[in-house]
Amino acid sequence: MQGSRHPRAGASRVRRPAATVDLVQDPQESQWEGAAVFLIDPRGRILLQQRDDHSPPEGYGRWAIPGGHREGDESPRETALREFEEETGARLGRLRSWRHASRAGFPGLVVEGLHIFFADDDVPREGLLVNEGLDFQYWTPEEVAGLRMNPPTRALVEAFLASDSYRGTVALMAPFKSGVGVIEIDRWGRLLLQLRDADLPPERYPGMWSIPGGIIEPGEAPDAAAFREFEEETGHLLESLRLYRVYRRGPEIPASLIDVYHVYYVDADIDETHIQVSEGQAFRYFRPDELHALAMPEVARRVLGDFMESPAYRAMFH
Repeated sequence: MQGSRHPRAGASRVRRPAATVDLVQDPQESQWEGAAVFLIDPRGRILLQQRDDHSPPEGYGRWAIPGGHREGDESPRETALREFEEETGARLGRLRSWRHASRAGFPGLVVEGLHIFFADDDVPREGLLVNEGLDFQYWTPEEVAGLRMNPPTRALVEAFLASDSYRGTVALMAPFKSGVGVIEIDRWGRLLLQLRDADLPPERYPGMWSIPGGIIEPGEAPDAAAFREFEEETGHLLESLRLYRVYRRGPEIPASLIDVYHVYYVDADIDETHIQVSEGQAFRYFRPDELHALAMPEVARRVLGDFMESPAYRAMFH
């Protein structure tokens, strides 16, 4: 999705000094809240801002995450969108929440709280203005390692690049995608589903119930991806998994976001109250007769319907 451009009126513009959002402790600015945005381009690079202020220890010319101060009663999301548009001229339409950073987790952080978002709007570098700071540039993870940054900024950048939010976004940009789903079952035959985030892009089924899982990473075996994704999303490392079926985009699952979908199942009977909701809004068990009333992607509905009619499921509970 192309980000909208909103250049200032007239042929000339005056670049403003960057607001102090680079994440360094400053006793005079220690209580404000802010928001910052990682923008990912189609090549998997992230956009960073080159600073023009002198906050120690790195000072003038170091690289930071675009963002700024929260104003009035605006929400963190509103702050992120406003600051990004003010600084770059681009209005984002695919913003998602990543995490809230505090000094406890990132010593030296200037802010009392920093709400961090990410987006994958397709905004070419030539479509960006430099309304604040010295420059904006996209950088690969390998290039980021060689940039000048203040320590808290580097810690947050490295944490984001290692996150499933970044890896999953980049994986979905690939021309060919393989994914996994894990159908986990309790002792009463109920199926564990995940309530997807409400701020997902429209084509990724925001606010719907679906099968836990994700994208297979380059060089990763499908079963290893299934174990990894389930643990990342729920906090539980499964002892075993069984392959139910491999679906391929086409007549089987025409609305699929991925080309090949490996579906696994296990009757681990995990206590719902012990599930750690690391991705999505919630996890909950549902009886088979409750599924028809749920808002659900058509792919998940097809797969679950097939599974409940299969010998694999019937052999466990019939």
